[in-house]
Amino acid sequence: MRKKIWLLTAAVLILTLILAGCSGTKSGEQEQEPQNVPTITDESDELIRETIIYYEDDAGYLVPVMRKIPWVEGIAKYTLRVMMDTPEQQEDLMMMGLRPLLPADTEILGMSIKDGIAKLDLNEAVLNCRNALEESNMIQGIVLTLADFSTIDKVQFLFNGKILDSMPHGTVVKEPIGPSDINLEMAEDTAVHGAKVTVFFQSTSSSMYDYLIPVTRITSSENASLETAISELLKGPVDTDNMTIDIPPDTKLLGIQMDEGITYINFSKEFNSISSSDHSEEMVLKAIKLVAMQYPEVEDVEILVEGKTYAGAARLDNIPVFANEW
Repeated sequence: MRKKIWLLTAAVLILTLILAGCSGTKSGEQEQEPQNVPTITDESDELIRETIIYYEDDAGYLVPVMRKIPWVEGIAKYTLRVMMDTPEQQEDLMMMGLRPLLPADTEILGMSIKDGIAKLDLNEAVLNCRNALEESNMIQGIVLTLADFSTIDKVQFLFNGKILDSMPHGTVVKEPIGPSDINLEMAEDTAVHGAKVTVFFQSTSSSMYDYLIPVTRITSSENASLETAISELLKGPVDTDNMTIDIPPDTKLLGIQMDEGITYINFSKEFNSISSSDHSEEMVLKAIKLVAMQYPEVEDVEILVEGKTYAGAARLDNIPVFANEW
């Protein structure tokens, strides 16, 4: 009798394990929450995620800002709500001279993530942009923000449950959209069709905070190398009404070398002049580091002037690898 009971118990246990194994969904078939590992703040031990969120400045440029988002259930939806034009967000962003990309009456009707594609269903409020730039920035800003999560590669937009071919001002949204060239700068010479690089320039906004604007530039080079990118940074912005960079005039790039994980960027003697202004020095060094750290092979950056370590190079250690923090 005891043997029968033991056999019955074992059979139940085996059946339970089989059913448990069958209940799991196949990889890529379930709705997922972004799985990036959160960090913990020292102040309250609250789980948070350092998330890059995109906003728009007064000149119409997309600006990335690192914000600390509570690690809540549905964190991707929560992040999108931080992009809405609510009184709370207006107050937060006003001092930076930035504005949210999504209208205040935006509603997230649904969101699911499968096989790297986030299906995002929004209400008709997002179809009322004032112009094509505002519309394009909104879509691109959403995509760039969500693509910061490791489980999202592209976004399929739906509006009241329907997929549209394009939005009222012409932004094409029929297919899933991945990150694209941010703040693409139109080449002055229309014959230029070389490699694209992303550089960072300082905003000339009159806001209380300084921030850096990423710009995608079409170059005459066939190689989108770090050397090409730094050379373009030295040229400065095309839109001098809204951007600047305080790199001393006539500064030349003498070369770039890598040794044991360190990337050495060597400038001519004119570069030393930035040390006369702590603020200019900080923004220039930050722009250089941000450009360099886009390249996977770059682990650390050291600035040289005429082959010798730049006197203010130690400040690089304290510069974050994201453009702006709030």
